[in-house]
Amino acid sequence: MVSLFDGYNYVIRLDKDERLSVGLQQFFEQNDVHGGWITAVGGALEVELGFYNLESKQYQWRTFKQTLEIVSLQGTCALDEQGKPVWHLHGVFSDDQHQTVGGHLKDLVVAGTCELFVHRSYQPLHRKHNDDVGLNILDL
Repeated sequence: MVSLFDGYNYVIRLDKDERLSVGLQQFFEQNDVHGGWITAVGGALEVELGFYNLESKQYQWRTFKQTLEIVSLQGTCALDEQGKPVWHLHGVFSDDQHQTVGGHLKDLVVAGTCELFVHRSYQPLHRKHNDDVGLNILDL
């Protein structure tokens, strides 16, 4: 994982075989970012996606172990109730037949590269558990 700060935003590059979760964790540990918006493009060798069932308040997870294009990846980062950075990402991925899958992104392994853009929030963003939906939602 390497990153560049332009005074307002960060650009992060992950290389082949790096895990997104590990790269983001390193990024947030090394930089003074307490919230923001994330977008990304690139490729993945493996993707774990979820669909949140509102009735059961549980994610249904599925792993795709194939080379996929990252068509769209976006979300937010914020601090959890213990002050640790967490991210909420959704993604759409396509195979070599241009068929897509999407959902809540738990993690991915990078194929050729993954280029992330982080627009930093200048006020800390926080997540707080909401019992009605069973999720940690932005506490604004």
